[in-house]
Amino acid sequence: MLDDSTGYEDAARLTVNLVDHGHTPNELSEAVLETLIVMAHESRINLWHRETGLSVNSLTALYRLYKPGEGYCHSRSYADYELGRKQWENP
Repeated sequence: MLDDSTGYEDAARLTVNLVDHGHTPNELSEAVLETLIVMAHESRINLWHRETGLSVNSLTALYRLYKPGEGYCHSRSYADYELGRKQWENP
């Protein structure tokens, strides 16, 4: 099992990879960045480094400040809702 530190760092790396990936739709990258900017402003963590761009170390620190797992739970709830809505619209 991964310790908490490794889990946060892995999540930060995945976030950077998603945002920086050439095939990620602009709208998705912008939505993620917008959320990160708000979170970073509230916590006063500098996510940006001139040499590297979005910082894995800073994201890791940011993620440690917030309660983990809520996004996973919310995504499952949204998926259930959306599947039910589509089934109701197209019986």
